[in-house]
Amino acid sequence: MRELLKGIFKGNSVLWVIIAILFSISCILMFSAISSVAHKSANYLDPFYGHVKHLAFGLVILILTSRFPYKYLRKLYLVFLPVVIVILFIMPLIGVELNGGVRAIRIAGFDVQPQEFAKILIIMLLADILSIYQKNESEGKTYFWIILGTVALTCLPIAMQNMSTAVMICMLTFIMMFIGRMERKRLLILLFSGLLAVAVIIGTLLLLPDSINKNLPGHMSSIKGRIENVIEDIQTPDNRKVYTITDENRQPMHAKIAIANGRNPSGPGNSIQRDYLPLAFSDYIFAILIEESGIYGALFVMTLYLIILFIAGSILKKSKKIYPALLSVGFCTMIVMQAYISMCVAVGLGPVTGQPLPLISRGGTSILSTCFMLGVVLSVTNTITQETMAENEVTENETTETNITQNTSENIENEEVM
Repeated sequence: MRELLKGIFKGNSVLWVIIAILFSISCILMFSAISSVAHKSANYLDPFYGHVKHLAFGLVILILTSRFPYKYLRKLYLVFLPVVIVILFIMPLIGVELNGGVRAIRIAGFDVQPQEFAKILIIMLLADILSIYQKNESEGKTYFWIILGTVALTCLPIAMQNMSTAVMICMLTFIMMFIGRMERKRLLILLFSGLLAVAVIIGTLLLLPDSINKNLPGHMSSIKGRIENVIEDIQTPDNRKVYTITDENRQPMHAKIAIANGRNPSGPGNSIQRDYLPLAFSDYIFAILIEESGIYGALFVMTLYLIILFIAGSILKKSKKIYPALLSVGFCTMIVMQAYISMCVAVGLGPVTGQPLPLISRGGTSILSTCFMLGVVLSVTNTITQETMAENEVTENETTETNITQNTSENIENEEVM
């Protein structure tokens, strides 16, 4: 049985266990949190079954990708990234509204979010160019501007509908360029340029009158209100805060109530706030987790994501090739970064961003893209294991041959003495 499982689930066994646990947690939480949409269906279990189908499809992607050699994926971004960028720019014309923004296109009845594919392709581009840079550092300036231009072109249309995703891509770009040993001067240019751009955008939005802000493209008009809410919350002393639930703060307020209820966990399936949180099954699933399992459940899930990051670190240490190491670090960092941003929003440590909790929240494209990224990481770990085993066999054979040669020489010497 053990050999059968090893034959099916290729790659790092610890990562497979973490994925299985996250899938299980997702099913348990979703059965509870999906009540806000279940009543709209003829069969109240249909939304839950739909989520399980996405997880099952994600498992298929995981198994197939983990068995597929990652090296054949290396240049895919050259074909697909330009296509995705074009789709992102024309999204306002062909897209459909999803969670308050035009973030998806409808294909055969399914809502597909191109920004999820953009994240994957940008990481592939970064890993490829930075691995080439290691062998040709004299062309660092050219590679730097290629990366900067491509990332900026990709993030511009994404920021119009989902600012947090654009910020995550920019942060990951800086992290991967740092790991890829890009010249420090260029990293500082990138860092200060990014901070300046964020400051200019926030300052401009805060200074714009409401009459103009309402007419901003995409999802930009709601960003100003979120920024103002965060500033007001920081500036207002706790003893003067008025906790009134309105249409604008309904989600964060009910999330806080759910977290407060977590002091006495209600147990799986017994959440109260799931009926009041409009997006309890996606953006605020972590708040439902705390309400039902308390602080220990929250810490457990946080630890699972950290282990994924540690696995990426071990790949970086063990891999003798630069590209797979950077690719694994990029994918794992993106998943963990998204997870912690989602958790911070749920507990009120940041503005509402609309980031789902990877492999736990409901969402077809998000689950499938996360499974693809983890599948590639599993493929890398599987390749590293095979290469290590092959090297050990060669070493053992060389050692055996050496011993045989030495024994033969000793026997000849003994015969000559006799």
